[in-house]
Amino acid sequence: MDIYNKRIEQLKSVMKQNNYNAFYTSNITNVRYLSGFTGSSGFLLITDEGDHFFSDGRYTEQSKNEIHNYSIHITTNHLKCMNAEKLLNSSWNMCFEGNHLSYDMYTKFKSSCNVKELVAKNDMVENIAAVKDQTEIDALQTAVDITDRVFDLILPEIREGVTEKHIASKISYFFKQEGGDGDSYDPIIASGANGALPHATPSDNKVKRGDFIVMDFGSLYKGYHADMTRTVVVGNPSDKHKEIYNIVLASQLAGIEYAKSGVKCSDLDKACRDVIDTAGYGDLFMHSTGHGLGLEVHTMPRISSVNHETLKENNVITIEPGIYIAGWGGVRIEDDCLILKDSCRPMNSSTKELTVVG
Repeated sequence: MDIYNKRIEQLKSVMKQNNYNAFYTSNITNVRYLSGFTGSSGFLLITDEGDHFFSDGRYTEQSKNEIHNYSIHITTNHLKCMNAEKLLNSSWNMCFEGNHLSYDMYTKFKSSCNVKELVAKNDMVENIAAVKDQTEIDALQTAVDITDRVFDLILPEIREGVTEKHIASKISYFFKQEGGDGDSYDPIIASGANGALPHATPSDNKVKRGDFIVMDFGSLYKGYHADMTRTVVVGNPSDKHKEIYNIVLASQLAGIEYAKSGVKCSDLDKACRDVIDTAGYGDLFMHSTGHGLGLEVHTMPRISSVNHETLKENNVITIEPGIYIAGWGGVRIEDDCLILKDSCRPMNSSTKELTVVG
């Protein structure tokens, strides 16, 4: 059984448990996860009586090469095609992804799909995809390895007078040079006071001596996203630089030590947060501790105080605590981590010692 058949069977098991006879997705990430299709427009209908892939004429040849587990339908109107080919049954319960389907599309579905009941069901695919198979782990590890190499390449580029945009553009160039497919997301490069903004956009701000530089970036590889943050200092670090950095590092290491299969996501968040709270900077750690990685850069599970679900073996997550001081700067340290039965294995190898540049 290939990986896509296995994923389809896992989904059908969930469908059966919920008494669903058909499942529809238009979310292109989930389409790729369930079928291997890498184009930008595709739809899946998975039913008790057969599984179907829909796309348009742009992807006639591509779908022949990539789709092996579905009947392929090339059409300009997949809803009309479903009805014309009688792919649905009036006695069926059909579910769709309510968090991905637009209201306009839902109304078209409701009026045109001849089924007994149409039900919104969120995160069915995402919950399956949160537990990675070896193919996914290997792709993620390659993306992480590329990211680590690019970190080493970018350090000599960082010096007084270069702009945040320059650093970001060089990172993007290096990803492709090192075998990646591009950026996992737009790099966050935040120097000086900009480092107090957790999701700062690279600007024309020039790096200055005494700046912390928060660098959050990751390579894309075969659709899988790496996501690493390192914070470096330009010139000799002050006592304040060392204090804040070492608190964040202790928090991040505490999370890695605590994480394993069976641990609640909220408890992992607390393990990191407690270190920063005890040091007196709790109010300045204002985001969750991490998130899952995969075909999207932010996916399940969410490592936050409000998510009480437990980690599972072969989850791949980030652990990324931070401290952000308005008007001064910030520190964030982030690794991509593979959850094992009794431990957590960081996938990154980049140093987490306070690195001096420039």
